[in-house]
Order: sequence, then structure tokens, then C-alpha cells
Amino acid sequence: MMQRALTTTFCLLLLAWLGLVASTWGIMIWQSSPFKAQGHSRPAILCTYFNGTGVFERGYLYSPGDRLGYSSCPLWAPSPV
Repeated sequence: MMQRALTTTFCLLLLAWLGLVASTWGIMIWQSSPFKAQGHSRPAILCTYFNGTGVFERGYLYSPGDRLGYSSCPLWAPSPV
């Protein structure tokens, strides 16, 4: 019974990874706290994403109320080409 659960879990993780590799999107793995970005008067957040083959970063303007930016990183982001 335990081996079946482990095999099923492994297969689901493998399918999820293959889907991520085949897509053009990445899933968030880390978010920085807001910081003062150079050249901007508003704070920013740095988001790190995993796309199945590597990691990439995106920066977003920070806004606590989500009015003119993001209060947290989006869960999904398009991978750079």
C-alpha cells in the first residue's frame, strides 16, 4: 500500500514537472520583501520563478493595496524568451 502511494506521488510530480517544462510559464518559489529600487521613487519586490529547467526573476512595483502595483508576487509568470 505504501509503495503504491509513493509511486502515485512520484508520477504526479513527474507529470507536473513535464507540464511546467512544456508551458511558457514559471511558478513562484521566492519573494523578496519590499525594497527601494534604483531609478524609482516607489518600492519594488523581486520575485523568483521556476520554469522546469531553471529559475528566472521578475521585478514588480510594490503597492500594499494592489492599486498601482502588487502587494505580493503573482503565483505564475511568463518565462523570458
